[in-house]
Amino acid sequence: MWNSSLQRKTPMKRAKADRAQGLGHKVAAALNFLSPPERKPESVFRSRQHRMNVAALACVCCGRFGPSQCAHANYGKGAGTKVSDLLTFPLCPECHRDHDAGGMPRNLRRQKESQYILITRMNIQSMGEWTPAMAERFVIDFAPFERLGI
Repeated sequence: MWNSSLQRKTPMKRAKADRAQGLGHKVAAALNFLSPPERKPESVFRSRQHRMNVAALACVCCGRFGPSQCAHANYGKGAGTKVSDLLTFPLCPECHRDHDAGGMPRNLRRQKESQYILITRMNIQSMGEWTPAMAERFVIDFAPFERLGI
């Protein structure tokens, strides 16, 4: 330590006693504008159970029973986001890899995705796992495919 005759005998007091909140938070709390921190509501439908139900189905591309993967449609996603879980379909690992790798024209891929999504919806409905809330949200989420005329 540095040798100095100017050393404090008592510790220095903090300039602000309460550093947890800034002035804006204090004003908002005083005026009852402060709302509790909440998670932002999801803009798309997310359901782990639905993804598991989809993965339990046979591959819609080749019809193989066994371990399927819940594949999301490749339309309307980007920047690390996926489309709604209602726009999913079961694919075996090989078909999933081939589907995501490309190799087919964009219009053909979208047409196949649209068909696969509708087949999956019918299969989930036949299982009795399709709820009214899912049906309502599906109409909104599937609209871009209908606008494309697929």
